[in-house]
Amino acid sequence: MAIKVTAATLGPLGTNAYLLETGNHVLLVDPAADGPALRQLVGERRIDLVVDTHGHYDHIGANWALRSGGVCIHEGDAALARMFYPNHPPFSRFLRDGEEVVPGVRALHTPGHSPGSIVLVMDGILIVGDLVFARSIGRTDLPGGSDDEMDRSLAKLLSLPGDYAVYPGHGESTTLERERRGNPFLRGLA
Repeated sequence: MAIKVTAATLGPLGTNAYLLETGNHVLLVDPAADGPALRQLVGERRIDLVVDTHGHYDHIGANWALRSGGVCIHEGDAALARMFYPNHPPFSRFLRDGEEVVPGVRALHTPGHSPGSIVLVMDGILIVGDLVFARSIGRTDLPGGSDDEMDRSLAKLLSLPGDYAVYPGHGESTTLERERRGNPFLRGLA
């Protein structure tokens, strides 16, 4: 199944939001902030589902800004999201490890940056939130972060066979193979 990924950088922390078009479904991932850039990213498309890779405020600020079929997150980060946005409407769905979000898009539970961090896995594509960046990894010193969990999650990511385009929550895109070879934080984890 062909999947089209379009990105926009949103909010004061330069969060990458992604629009995933799978042919039958349109997903909006990590809508950091409402505004012209988000509206341009979405255009006239109807959003079937908003997916949060984790519950930090810089990834969820526009969860309910657009009409959609609902907002989903891993249950491990629901309380975190409500801490940042106490009036956040209830989530419509909690994602589990290995669950198919929509056909062709699977959630992988990857705690470490936060308890409920997830990666979206598609054919040759990973949307990784703040798990890994080009030549770096996400912070573990924020509430709910864990060095041990991060190491296990990074090892889980590295165990995926083959190469993938990697779309992080901040900064430039990369590939899994490039990070396997050159990311100093991943050495010794595979």
